[in-house]
Amino acid sequence: MKSLTLIITLATIVLSTALDQDADTFTKLHPIKVVGNKFYNTGTNQQFFIKGIAYQKSREEGEVFDTTTETNYVDPLANPFTCLRDLQYLKELGVNVVRIYQINPVANHDVCMDAFAEAGIYILADLSEPYVSIRRDFPRWDTELLMRYLSVVDALAKYDNVLGFFAGNEVANSQSNVDAVPFVRSAVRDVKKHIADQGYRQIPVGYASNDDASIRAYLANYFVCDLYSNDVADYSKSDFFAINVYEWCGYSTYMTSGYRELTAVFANYPAPVFFSEFGCNIITPRPFTEVEALFGSTMRKTWSGGITYEYFEEVNHYGVIQNKKDGTIAKLPDFDTLKTRFSAVNPIGVPIDQVEVRPGLTCNVPSDIWKVSLELPPTPDSGKCECLLQSLSCVVVDTGSFDEESLLKDLCFKVDCEEINANGKLGKYGKYSDCDPMIRASYALNKYYEQTGKRQEICTFQRRGEVARLAVDLNTRFSTDGRNCQSLLDSINHKDALPAIEPSEDVEGVEIDNGDEAEPEIIIPPEDQKKSKSTKSHKRPKSIRTKPITKNPPKKQTSNASSLSPPFKHLFQYILSVFSPF
Repeated sequence: MKSLTLIITLATIVLSTALDQDADTFTKLHPIKVVGNKFYNTGTNQQFFIKGIAYQKSREEGEVFDTTTETNYVDPLANPFTCLRDLQYLKELGVNVVRIYQINPVANHDVCMDAFAEAGIYILADLSEPYVSIRRDFPRWDTELLMRYLSVVDALAKYDNVLGFFAGNEVANSQSNVDAVPFVRSAVRDVKKHIADQGYRQIPVGYASNDDASIRAYLANYFVCDLYSNDVADYSKSDFFAINVYEWCGYSTYMTSGYRELTAVFANYPAPVFFSEFGCNIITPRPFTEVEALFGSTMRKTWSGGITYEYFEEVNHYGVIQNKKDGTIAKLPDFDTLKTRFSAVNPIGVPIDQVEVRPGLTCNVPSDIWKVSLELPPTPDSGKCECLLQSLSCVVVDTGSFDEESLLKDLCFKVDCEEINANGKLGKYGKYSDCDPMIRASYALNKYYEQTGKRQEICTFQRRGEVARLAVDLNTRFSTDGRNCQSLLDSINHKDALPAIEPSEDVEGVEIDNGDEAEPEIIIPPEDQKKSKSTKSHKRPKSIRTKPITKNPPKKQTSNASSLSPPFKHLFQYILSVFSPF
């Protein structure tokens, strides 16, 4: 009854406010497109510069929520009450882009997306979520990840104010794990192909990198270089490249911060580049003096703006607002400073007919520094994996604490796991490496079970598995896409699921100097080494693939009506939808 009274009260506020609003003042927000190395508004043909902020609320430590109905992350665009509350502050900041790290693909985003569009705000969305992402220490590109990524694309593709998608965020962050990047480039390929196959508009797909001087140019090259030797459409090329940059601290300068060297690296880059995060907090309150440089006459020739980290105050102290326990908002000192800095810059872009279309880049060959194959993982085949699972007698049981990596470390000492292994350094991908973690682990467990004489205790040891079936006629089984399982698995055993990618014929050896200033030859290197990156506090949960142990506590209240603010007409539509059954 209290909830009904609250909604009626809100509806009354909405009606009285909506009468004062002029519905004709809304101007359609046109999509953003990539032209050469810049972004352009498709309606005005004016160059688009990103004045953004990271907009992502994290669950608090110890927070209780209903795991049967809620995700382990917070989708800020799925709650009309909070997104409409925050919208007035985002507008006051003067931002035109928000970065969302976690999207719930089954949620309804209409109210928030429409309100943000009316406010002139675009969305850059990450495709992963904390427990389903490409891991740098155990990289895979499989059916589970593909399903997650494509579901986010399908959920947001209809909105014109989606600027683009991130296929990965700092997946490779040192020389020791650069072999993870082929899996991200495969993700870019399959997401872009899906966008084309579904007839969606050409939404840009790219990558957000860390800023490591030893590998940054290699990473930048890898995601846009010409991987194919022919003229076929290469969906695996990123449409943009972004960097999380925390070099400029306090009252630094273009010359002393490392910005000059960073800009030199990307001076001739063929795709748009921007800061996917910035805002060093070693000195607080943050003066944000880097904004003037980023949008100034020197840097705007190369860079398309940047995204401040971040809107909400978290344990790492990067926020510009404090979200109080009662649901209201309090501005922090950084808020007004960032607002002032953003309002003071109005970069003048290049006319669209004067954009220089730059030639493609030759891919760097593997070296002591860059241990990455030019061979990409194949597109995950869910039908094949379904049939594989049907063929297994002993399968893994998910008890709520399934850990694929730990289980395989044990099993792969006992059986050959080549068919489920994936190696981005050597470019070797087992024929079942694209199956989801449960199926990969089941394959290894079943192999051990069969090699030990099909002893049930081997399968059920420590409740890790169960005997699902003793025998099955695969000629009578079919994948969900209609393929016969016996024929499908037979064909997989005789040839690869997809043809191998042939590296470009004009790939040449690159002489690499292993000194402190080593950079690939195809990108202009800096004259001296980049400044050391500032140390950041923990930003958000690391992307891991092991499933968390779930509990079922009472559902947490996620909104507070007393904190609602205009625009109300979007909230009114939402409330009407709630009342529709009545």
